[in-house]
Amino acid sequence: MSYGVLMSKTGHVMVETTGGSGDTDTDTVLDRFQAVFGAAWVPGRLTLTSLHLNYVPSRSGQGVAMLDLNLRDVTTVELSSGRVSKTIGLRTARHLFHVRSLAAPALAQQIASALDQLRKRHRTR
Repeated sequence: MSYGVLMSKTGHVMVETTGGSGDTDTDTVLDRFQAVFGAAWVPGRLTLTSLHLNYVPSRSGQGVAMLDLNLRDVTTVELSSGRVSKTIGLRTARHLFHVRSLAAPALAQQIASALDQLRKRHRTR
């Protein structure tokens, strides 16, 4: 089984706390990111593998080097209905991870597909 890069592109992310319950590693990472950057859109590079969505901010000098979202912790992939610029929302137990990037619908589909494949592999074990 290959865990290579499925996609890599630039984009902006923002983390929103939804107040749900849960304590996954991904939620801990998102709490730390939110403590550093608040509710601002942060530019950087997104890289999707079959297991993770990695994000490296362009301004990593502020203490956050990289986010590593485990796709196991993502419950839903949402696409906003904006006219010009659509955003993707990745929901975890406690957060909504917003992604703004070119070709957002195609990116959302790639993430959802990777998530489906991961769940299928997990069910067959």
